[in-house]
Amino acid sequence: MGHQKTRSLIIKAGAWRHRLPWGREAGLQKYDLINALAKKNGYQSYLEICTTSTGGRSWKIDRKQLRVCHRLVYRCPEWFEDGHDITYRSTNESINNLLPGAHTYDIVFVDPWHTFECSMRDLQAGLSVLREDGVMIVHDCCPANQEHASPQPTQGSWCGVTYCAFVELVLSRRDLIYYTVDTDHGCGVIKQESGEGTRMLKQGATGELAEQWRNQRNRNTDMFEFYCNHKRELLNLISVEEFLAMEGVPAPLSLRSAQFFRRTNGLERPAAGQAENSAAG
Repeated sequence: MGHQKTRSLIIKAGAWRHRLPWGREAGLQKYDLINALAKKNGYQSYLEICTTSTGGRSWKIDRKQLRVCHRLVYRCPEWFEDGHDITYRSTNESINNLLPGAHTYDIVFVDPWHTFECSMRDLQAGLSVLREDGVMIVHDCCPANQEHASPQPTQGSWCGVTYCAFVELVLSRRDLIYYTVDTDHGCGVIKQESGEGTRMLKQGATGELAEQWRNQRNRNTDMFEFYCNHKRELLNLISVEEFLAMEGVPAPLSLRSAQFFRRTNGLERPAAGQAENSAAG
């Protein structure tokens, strides 16, 4: 127990260090999106679907706002503990019958094992327990390079083909609206269409581009080049600034500090927190 507590403290210390104005988590991160949208919409229940090597920031969720915080962790040995509650656990990649059918959540965060099969299954599982006016956030939708997008696990940042499952899902469902924030390896945001206030989001891939995507997928070819050529349309990709303005939420202190640090130091580099500056997981 003492070992697990020490490990948890070390992880937290490292995370706070990364949030300094020059750190790789100085900008908008996955948990910032979750907390901002939860506060804006008055959400109170949260589910995270992840593995022991993805997610990794459940302690950053605002539990004063999100009073129900459940976590489903698969590929999770019985001995694994990280100092935070695990509501549903699977020692292998199966999550069959883990989620109670009668329980739904305001906000669902999916940070899957990044194979296509696990990613697609987790996305569908997340939508199945998402309340009608809720939101689902998906991590690692915008890999920066071919190495990050490898179908098989690699050393360092690994986004896998979660981007492929994300695109496949949103192109196949007419009842969903979505966009992807160009930060922290790409944070996809999915909502069910509710009429007013959502039309501005219904952009992205045209019918022709969607058909081209499906044709290429049917040939079982690597989709990364096609994705790179069309990612802005396929993902409905928006900047951090566009996200903040569109959703009407304030920038977190870490982002404001990073922006001030760059201005005062004359640093000419991409904004901290954008996809290429954060670790996947």
